[in-house]
Amino acid sequence: MALVAFLCQLPAGEARAANGPWQVSAFPLAAGAGDQVSPSVDGSRVAFVDGGAAAGERLLVRDALDPAFQQLVYLGEVAAGPEIDGGAVAWQDAEGGVCHWLPGTGLDKCITTGPAARLAFSGVVALTGEEDGGSVIRRVHFVSGLTRKLDSHALTAMRYDPDIEGDTAVWVRMRGYGSSYYEPLLVSYDIADNSWRYLTAVGGGKADDGSSVYQRRRPVIDGDRVFYQQRRNQPGSDWDIYEAVPDTYGVPLVERPGDQVAATADGRFLVYQDDRGGDWDLYLYDLEAGIEQPLCTAPGNQVSPSVSSSGVVAWQDDRGGDWDVYAAVLSPPADAGALPRLTLSLESVCWDDFASYLARTLTVGYRVDDIGAGPAAAAQVESVVTGPAAVLFLDDLPLPLGDIGPGESASFDLHFQVPAGVARFQTRLAATCAAPGGGRASFPEHPPA
Repeated sequence: MALVAFLCQLPAGEARAANGPWQVSAFPLAAGAGDQVSPSVDGSRVAFVDGGAAAGERLLVRDALDPAFQQLVYLGEVAAGPEIDGGAVAWQDAEGGVCHWLPGTGLDKCITTGPAARLAFSGVVALTGEEDGGSVIRRVHFVSGLTRKLDSHALTAMRYDPDIEGDTAVWVRMRGYGSSYYEPLLVSYDIADNSWRYLTAVGGGKADDGSSVYQRRRPVIDGDRVFYQQRRNQPGSDWDIYEAVPDTYGVPLVERPGDQVAATADGRFLVYQDDRGGDWDLYLYDLEAGIEQPLCTAPGNQVSPSVSSSGVVAWQDDRGGDWDVYAAVLSPPADAGALPRLTLSLESVCWDDFASYLARTLTVGYRVDDIGAGPAAAAQVESVVTGPAAVLFLDDLPLPLGDIGPGESASFDLHFQVPAGVARFQTRLAATCAAPGGGRASFPEHPPA
């Protein structure tokens, strides 16, 4: 019996910039046979491709806060995507169709376009960056069923890396200067009025090898800001994260040793891959506080991150030997006062006796430690969520834990009905304690529904 226990750390914070790092509670979201790849986050829902099914690939949606939730969206090869927005999912299939699935309908709608290297999705519109004997940025409207070329070039690798939020789209356009050189520039396109503009200054000049001084990739929209990766075209130059600012060649936001690439942003969160430690790790940049911190530096590689403004991050992770999808929930740091900080650990998993084994009643022992600076007064377990749903939680809630002072701990047992044949299940616990100044602090900030 293998059991994964999970509890976010730190009490609920306020919507203001904090002075310390965010608390990160990470866990495997999809770690079955084969590869689980290409996660996309919307709220706490994560869409991804599962390549471990016997029948081939399938597109699934799971919930980072509810381990019992799983939705099958599509059976078949996914060539680009998936992307999730507002609960709806978009992807490209192997036949060149851009597909759309709405929750609650059980139906998907596919519109034939052409092979795409990347896909972006917002509302009822998808963008594809196509490489099929040329370069095309194409809009696909799922309500009207119409498609339209927004930008194109006869050569390959001249229009690429689209992103979209609402009526604003961005991508990289190679601009030519006669027969001199091509420069990668960021284009912002207003879908409502079909107008466009460059987001940075043009004419950055030529490098020693005759190409553009700058290389630019992977723009991402976050409200009225656009972030992307940029490097200079010279030996020893690394990729860094920049912000597109008019009349500049981009303003550096994250410049660290090694490469910072594949940025994703939503709200105050910017997450990106970073290889300063040798392998690919994930780092978090708080756009309000201006603070960078490690998000996941586990063994192996952590790549392809996606983040939501609610503080849920998902990514591909190969620490287990193949690709799995991991997720993390971010809890705000304490920035004032002597606050408690509760962490959860697993102490034991056992059948109490042979009769319990026959009845399939499993006892799981946990320990809560207060590693913060303040006391966790009147602490109690408020909710327990299990997955799969066949595993039943048997105790009554709330479960009082008493007062837990700084450096102290409280141990407790919970009981679960585990059907025969279940070899592994997850538990997600949420707890509260009296908060300094009144009210109650929640652990995690966003408890399971």
